[in-house]
Amino acid sequence: MRHPRLIVTTIVILILGMWGTIAGPGWSPDPYLNQIIPATSDTSIGSSVQTTPPHTYDVKKEVVSIETASGEVLNATLRTPVGRDGDGPAVVFMHGTGTYLHTAFSQHATLLASSGITTLVGDKPLDRYSTTARDYADLADAYREQWQWLTQVEGVNPNQVGVYGESEGAFVAPIVAAAEPDVAFVVLVSSPVLPIRHQGALAADTYLRQLGVPEQLLQAIPRLIGGELPGGFDYIDFDVSPYQQQMNQPVLIMYGTGDYSMPVIQGANQIIDDLAVNGNTNYTLRYYKDADHGLKVLERGSRTLSSDAGRDLSRWILGLPATASADPHIAGAQPVQNFTAERPGTPRWYASGTAAVAILVLGLVLTLGGFLSGLIGQITVRKAPLLDLKGTARPLVAAGVSVVAAWAAFLWYLISIAELALSYQRDALIVRGGWFACQIIALIAAGMVVRLGFAWWRARPLTGFPHVVLVTSIIGLTTLLAALAYWNVYPSLLTALT
Repeated sequence: MRHPRLIVTTIVILILGMWGTIAGPGWSPDPYLNQIIPATSDTSIGSSVQTTPPHTYDVKKEVVSIETASGEVLNATLRTPVGRDGDGPAVVFMHGTGTYLHTAFSQHATLLASSGITTLVGDKPLDRYSTTARDYADLADAYREQWQWLTQVEGVNPNQVGVYGESEGAFVAPIVAAAEPDVAFVVLVSSPVLPIRHQGALAADTYLRQLGVPEQLLQAIPRLIGGELPGGFDYIDFDVSPYQQQMNQPVLIMYGTGDYSMPVIQGANQIIDDLAVNGNTNYTLRYYKDADHGLKVLERGSRTLSSDAGRDLSRWILGLPATASADPHIAGAQPVQNFTAERPGTPRWYASGTAAVAILVLGLVLTLGGFLSGLIGQITVRKAPLLDLKGTARPLVAAGVSVVAAWAAFLWYLISIAELALSYQRDALIVRGGWFACQIIALIAAGMVVRLGFAWWRARPLTGFPHVVLVTSIIGLTTLLAALAYWNVYPSLLTALT
């Protein structure tokens, strides 16, 4: 047989490509058909009630301390309008994932206070919050204590104190509102609504499609998000709908059409449907053109709170109860959501949770062991190798380096794509060129492992420790190649045929 190594390498690559196609769940989200058409592009809040606009009052700002029932002392920034007559409304801000200090929401809280609304931004209670474990009900208890504290502040009408939840905070605000009927109103900004696993899959799909990544990379979405995550993360399946169904307060729902991470139409429909379960029709839905996740727009080179969003937020709060059901219920820029946010498929046992991590670690340990053995096998003492691997030392080192390099290139590519997506940038050289480079390095790695296999075959018979080194190294290298192929780095005939 001529060129046997080339033939075997080709067969191995085809097998790896086929494995990548059949090994895990595929990704083909359904189109989202229940679209929302705003009644008008003008987001102004209706009703004839007169309200004071932003920048009417000077704002007094002070940092206060609030002790929770658990004994945790939280700093909070209290902003009050200076010179307002009588008691007025107030609102507690609830953080999303990206913020946790009382210094957050500065633009939002200051603008509201300047229109006559007292605002409280407290530190996120981190004793109930970590990367791997989040109990939203416990978190709501702490925010409920902030709400109760605010009802007792001088100049605040205790019957007009509401809650503002942004992003992940919009999971917590409905819990507080459901548990405390005296909460006067609820503002939900950039609310995920659906469980994070569903919302995250949609966000990843949207970002990756906008970047123009290869179709193979989209198949990584359910494989990364669909299974168990090592170390906890149970909160990614939290469902806020049961709490939204208990809310009887007026609800203001706000999204930016430039926010690609949220189900801006499906989420809004879900909130409206949930409120209807309790007979609550007091909702107002607004979409702000090109506004991002924090309702900010680009002005003069920097992102600042949309003036329309700030105006509408303050008027809606100040105008309650008249503005609770004022027409139009739905207004603003036309939102876009092409696909349904849904639970991604579940990876098989070997690619989910601790099993996936254990397999990778095992493959890496065996590969590194072989690599070190190959280096030792090239060291000679008195013209004799320290470890006689019978000509397989160099192929062993080359295989180890190439496979690790293939993994390093793939991880670099994923990080680069994530940075582009989160910064709303595009770079065809990284997106397409980087993927091509990943595939080339992966093909070379497969070729180097086949080369090692042929070297091992020619070195027969190997016995004792050298035999153990070669066998375990090939197992480790094959494991890492199969794990890399799982992410569809290798071209697949099955994909090409379909």
